[in-house]
Amino acid sequence: MLNKFLIGCCYYPEHWERNEMERDLDRIKGLGFNCIRMGEFSWSIYERTEGEYDFSIIAEAVEYAEKLGIDVILGTPTAAPPKWLTDKYPEVLAKAKDGTLMHHGSRQHHNHTSEIYLKYCAKITEAMVKRFAKCKNVIGWQIDNELNCHRKESYSETDDAAFRIWLEQKYGTIEELNRCWGTVFWSLDFVSFSQVHCPRPNPAHDNPSWLTDYYLFLSDTVVGFASVQTKIIKKYMPDAFITHNGYFENVDYKKLTRECLDFLSFDSYPAFQEKNQKALGRCVAYRLAQTRSCTEKYLVLEQQSGPGGQLSYLLPTPIPGQIRLWTYQDIAHGATGVLYFRYRTALFGAEQLWYGIYDHDGKENYRSREIRGIASELNRLGDLFLNNRPKHDVAIYYDYHNTCADKAESFAKSDARFIFGELNKKNVHADLISEDDDFKKYKVIIIPHITVATEELVQKLKEFNEGGGTTIISARSGVKDKNVRYRPSKAPGIFRNLTGCAVDWFTTLPAHESQSFIYNGKTYAVSDYYEMIAPEKADAVGVYTDGFCKDKCAISRYNNVYYLGFYSNTSADIYLDIIKQHIDYREPIAPNLEEVDMGEYTLYLNHGYESVDLKCHDIIKDEDIDSIPPFGVALTKREW
Repeated sequence: MLNKFLIGCCYYPEHWERNEMERDLDRIKGLGFNCIRMGEFSWSIYERTEGEYDFSIIAEAVEYAEKLGIDVILGTPTAAPPKWLTDKYPEVLAKAKDGTLMHHGSRQHHNHTSEIYLKYCAKITEAMVKRFAKCKNVIGWQIDNELNCHRKESYSETDDAAFRIWLEQKYGTIEELNRCWGTVFWSLDFVSFSQVHCPRPNPAHDNPSWLTDYYLFLSDTVVGFASVQTKIIKKYMPDAFITHNGYFENVDYKKLTRECLDFLSFDSYPAFQEKNQKALGRCVAYRLAQTRSCTEKYLVLEQQSGPGGQLSYLLPTPIPGQIRLWTYQDIAHGATGVLYFRYRTALFGAEQLWYGIYDHDGKENYRSREIRGIASELNRLGDLFLNNRPKHDVAIYYDYHNTCADKAESFAKSDARFIFGELNKKNVHADLISEDDDFKKYKVIIIPHITVATEELVQKLKEFNEGGGTTIISARSGVKDKNVRYRPSKAPGIFRNLTGCAVDWFTTLPAHESQSFIYNGKTYAVSDYYEMIAPEKADAVGVYTDGFCKDKCAISRYNNVYYLGFYSNTSADIYLDIIKQHIDYREPIAPNLEEVDMGEYTLYLNHGYESVDLKCHDIIKDEDIDSIPPFGVALTKREW
């Protein structure tokens, strides 16, 4: 699976005249592509009237693609139900938190808990899969499209009913739910599960345990929705891969991948970051790392190829060279295939401004010429990237349960993404891991403000440290149980023995005050929140500089475990300076140059607007170079 590097585009033959299809596919082949994705928004064409299926337009494209040697990934069309279905069964429609009903006219206006909708999704999926089961060039399936992209929550009657069932399966009795949620507070006690519902608007703040369970439930509805289609695809096409294109809110992608997919994929649109400041396209590395955390090899099923936009906005147009840079960035962070969105820009509909490889006129432009060049390179070098994979010494802990808990108690945001990005800029690349992953692969693990932690996680970290690994745990970690109830103990709660310290005093940082600390003779700033640490078995290795906590412990170290009693979402230098002591580290060549080691090679990505001096032999161009131009890329083989 994924034993050939895929390079291609998303193609919508239904958007163009039928007699243009062969010409379009010839041009796609002429770009150097070996793969296309089709079909994920065509339910109303496939089933114009209930139970009568017509897949002829996609079938023609699949058959002609096979003649050209082009592989096909088909999408199930369940992100946009036809009008006859929502008219006949209005109970399939999603509702907003304020009770507003979502109507036909866009996409993702259904909910994931309607048994009726699940039944019709199963029918269209089965009909489609059976039609293409014998097509040798249909190599895989994308389930739905960007689950929870637009409608990340739903509050319909079927959601309430499904939530009650989910809660009863989790807690068994209403008494246990009341205990775990602490419903005695503010007289929230329930007498039966029939009284419970999805959170609704309230005059004050919601119960955080209730909210956290709701977010966990939402993800499970997505997983259940996807599993219906997975079973059907596996039944009729066991050799085809199953994937999905993320990354959006209220989905536990590790669980989705584990239970429904062969691997996860990602949709990459760096211009969302580039809109406001230059060189922020490298921020996409975090989402790529999240995808890689679910599956070591994956696809980018939608790579931005034009400015991109919808009716209310238009993103910046990629500067010449930038699409190539983004493509190799995908590869540097684990992608083994890249499909550009889209072949040609639509003339109509809500995404008329979402530009593809070709503009509305369908003529050659600088983007099509650039992408043709990229495809030529990857058709020559693709196997190199299949066999030489990114491998990192540092990991940052991340799990969906803590994401839900952070949303429920959001006064202090996690700085995990900020730490990841700042380390990336300083030439320290990190994986994202969770409790079920192999910790032994790493030299350093960062635990960034995870309030919810288990005994099993503590034991894994203990074994990791005893094996020579270094752990960096930061403020407020380990203070809650799995029901997001505070533990009746001093922070860092369940990590207290592991860190050898306790928290004696803490505060949010008032706007009129500042705080900093000294570590190894260097001063660092604190942001948002900080704690005064009382070392028990640990040593104080960093102290505060100001106020009540002056000269008191800010950082403790016990064996291989550091505890950082503060948030650092304005500077991650302290993490870098600790990490540098425990890994082989090389300084970055230039601020905007991303350097990623892949096996015995290094890939250099210049995200900046200025050239970077670098003398090497660039394997991609097979020539010696003295510098990497703005948005340039170079691949070198490291000397051992």
